[in-house]
Amino acid sequence: MHSSGYRTLITPASFVTALALLLTFFYEPINASESVLLEPFHSEFAVDYSGFRAARTVSLEKDGEEYILRSTTRLKGAARLTGYGPIYEVSQFTLQDGVIRPSLYSIGEDKPNPKRDIRVEFDWDLGTSSGYAKGEERSFALEPNMQDPLSFELMARLLLSEGDRDFVLKVHEGHRVRSYHFIEQEEEALSVASRTISTTRYFIDRNSSRELYYWFSNNPKQIPLQIRQQHEQKTKGTVTLTKSTLLD
Repeated sequence: MHSSGYRTLITPASFVTALALLLTFFYEPINASESVLLEPFHSEFAVDYSGFRAARTVSLEKDGEEYILRSTTRLKGAARLTGYGPIYEVSQFTLQDGVIRPSLYSIGEDKPNPKRDIRVEFDWDLGTSSGYAKGEERSFALEPNMQDPLSFELMARLLLSEGDRDFVLKVHEGHRVRSYHFIEQEEEALSVASRTISTTRYFIDRNSSRELYYWFSNNPKQIPLQIRQQHEQKTKGTVTLTKSTLLD
């Protein structure tokens, strides 16, 4: 649910200037929490954004040392008549020293659209990330925790599973880099997928007038159960989990 393009509809994410910093990481054995959170999964969400309904699926798979995180969003009902979508979002990354290191991120439809398509390439050897968005190319210096608009959520889950409750992630959104500050708020019980689940609500401060909230379950996998975007105290969009192998 970013403030522009596809991301307003599908992923919570639009996330200031990165400092020049290049670190060398080494592979280390994956700890127990990482092993659980990086298991392949398939989740389904119901999306309601300003009255438009859509279905979103998110899945994670592994190919050798590389992980592939995919999201597909399809409009439902009368919204399909707009001819918009499906929208495909992909993040490729590896895990090094307990940190997700994106290598390639893209979002777009079946046909190329320079005004809407976004692509970000991360070169950790050179210490730069190059993004294409809104028809322009922009490059930024990499920071150790820099993520893309899809991988940031999984990196947040890893940090939550390690006990972190207040942290900042830098996210390369294509045309800019923004700080996503996760701030713990309060516990709530949500009814999701025909069950009541204990959750903790987090406010993601992105220095934006559109407030972003995440509800993560309190189980070891820290599953995101609901995402909500608000503007001037009015709900603009909601993404709710309806089915997931993470709940099995």
